[in-house]
Amino acid sequence: MNNVDIFSSTKEKTVATWVKFLKAGDSVQGTYVGKITGSRDGFGGEQVIYQILKDGEVVNVGFGINKKVIIQEMEKAKFGQIVGFKYKGKLPIKNKVGVMVEVKDFGLYLDPKLVDTEWLKENAGCMPETAHVKTNFSKETESVNKEFSNFGVSESSPVPSNDAPSSVTPEDKLAIITKLAHDKLGVTDATLVKDQVMTVTGIAFLPTHYDIIISALKSIGQ
Repeated sequence: MNNVDIFSSTKEKTVATWVKFLKAGDSVQGTYVGKITGSRDGFGGEQVIYQILKDGEVVNVGFGINKKVIIQEMEKAKFGQIVGFKYKGKLPIKNKVGVMVEVKDFGLYLDPKLVDTEWLKENAGCMPETAHVKTNFSKETESVNKEFSNFGVSESSPVPSNDAPSSVTPEDKLAIITKLAHDKLGVTDATLVKDQVMTVTGIAFLPTHYDIIISALKSIGQ
């Protein structure tokens, strides 16, 4: 074993990067090499992560479990198959309380005949399996849930009180607004929170307005 050079015999284990879909038409394609379930996104919502081998590197593509069509169609895909995801743009829909919101719309491209033969050959007999993780909330999410508790609201409750204790910082309030935007407006992309909240409430998105924004979001659906 002393004659083994691990550095030349194996590849460095690296952490997969995340694909970001910023504008309509952004896409990613590659070899489907992994799947992770049970993970949590930045809102604390459950997501499914698909791992794609692209240009020699593995990248993560995550979808909330509300993206049922993509998740159901991906059940048909096999590891080693070439798959592609394309961001089609924002789609206006009515959420569960009748408020018009915009959600990201994605297209899935796959064909069982299109496979990575080289990858399949390299991994014959040792195919990956779907990984399930039990993710702990991040410190930020734990902080938000703690503040919800201070407001007399459980994690499962959709609306926190706006009677925030003095210890709540602007960052805490922003996290609360983000969760309210998710729960009340159906916003699943953190980058859309500001625009969606201003569109629905008509309130300028400023730290000095966070309390009234929380109050306005709380009142939706009541």
